[in-house]
Amino acid sequence: MSFRFVPIVFVLFVLTTPTVAQEKTLKGAQEAFARIDRQMNEVYGEVKKKLDEWKFKKVQEGQCDWIEYRDARAEFHLQPIDGGAEQGNEKKNAEYWNALAYLTETRIEVLRGWLTMDDYEEGWEGVWIDGYGGELLIEEKGEGSIKFTIHVVRGPTYHLGALAGTAKTNGSLGRFSIKPEGTEDETWLTFLQKQGRVEVLGANTMYYHGARAYFDGKYIRVGKLTDEHRKLIAEPNF
Repeated sequence: MSFRFVPIVFVLFVLTTPTVAQEKTLKGAQEAFARIDRQMNEVYGEVKKKLDEWKFKKVQEGQCDWIEYRDARAEFHLQPIDGGAEQGNEKKNAEYWNALAYLTETRIEVLRGWLTMDDYEEGWEGVWIDGYGGELLIEEKGEGSIKFTIHVVRGPTYHLGALAGTAKTNGSLGRFSIKPEGTEDETWLTFLQKQGRVEVLGANTMYYHGARAYFDGKYIRVGKLTDEHRKLIAEPNF
């Protein structure tokens, strides 16, 4: 069986942009991270106080895994930087702390998503993130149909991925399929709404992302669609 792989250029759009400033000095970066880390702990405490026990258990399970991911990602962040820190000396580089702060602010968005989960109307529409570099926009197009665009940045080498299209839905389940040009395979994305999140499951998605990227994940809604979001869905830039 022979395949003709189609080269794809990905352009990533940061749909939920953290606002933490990039500090140039080591001390400034450390202090900035300390502030945003305290803020995350405050929001985490609010989540613990307000969420039902079963919901908070899911948050708690994910928090430890995410902290490990954040710390490892911040270390790897230095590798492509000219003059980056030697292994074991990452904490002496301001970029390490800047990366921690950026990633922590993204986690705060996820935690706030848990707090506002019940504020949205039922359905698919909104801005969704998974906290690990995945961003998903969904627009409802009438009964049984949604339009979406998904962008991801994964792994220490920042492999990218992007895909957009129209998925058919049946209640809490959605399915999208496409046949990449020059192949005999079909790419599938399955969307499953469960307990306030959208779980994305992919099959044969390698034609649309880098080697270490993936679309799979559990995405939580963090906002409503803006006009800019709707334009990105209607006219994907990749």
